[in-house]
Amino acid sequence: MIEVPARRRRPERPDPKDRPSLVVWALRLWLLSGALLIALGVLAVVADIVNLGLEFGVLAVDCLVIVLGVVYFLLAAKTYRGAVEWRSSLSALTCVVVAMLLPLTIGFQSPGLAVVLASAVIGLFGSLLAYRPPADRWFKCQVGDCAADEPAEKAAK
Repeated sequence: MIEVPARRRRPERPDPKDRPSLVVWALRLWLLSGALLIALGVLAVVADIVNLGLEFGVLAVDCLVIVLGVVYFLLAAKTYRGAVEWRSSLSALTCVVVAMLLPLTIGFQSPGLAVVLASAVIGLFGSLLAYRPPADRWFKCQVGDCAADEPAEKAAK
């Protein structure tokens, strides 16, 4: 007989009312970075079509920048709701994007790639904020657990 595994419950997420300001700022930086990447990608696609025509190699890089911006938006929305697994995915993505753009920018000495790199670094700062101790504690707690810990910390300081 075929056994059907029981459906797993969604993990408890932290309470949005207890969200620290670091998480809010991380979301803002991720969204700003995503919006800048999308805008720069669209601008580059339009400029390349007008100047070069439909050259696949250049347009592929520009479209990849647009896709990265959209992915930043989607992952940031999931992370903001308290999904810790998406926080690590978004942080790894921002780190990889910056690490890949840095040698490309230096190698091609492209001012356009330098602006894209600066936009990606904004997202990397958001990832750093999401791993600061208050934000990390909020991501790791269950519903109702975090509110009891914060007054004890303030009294200790």
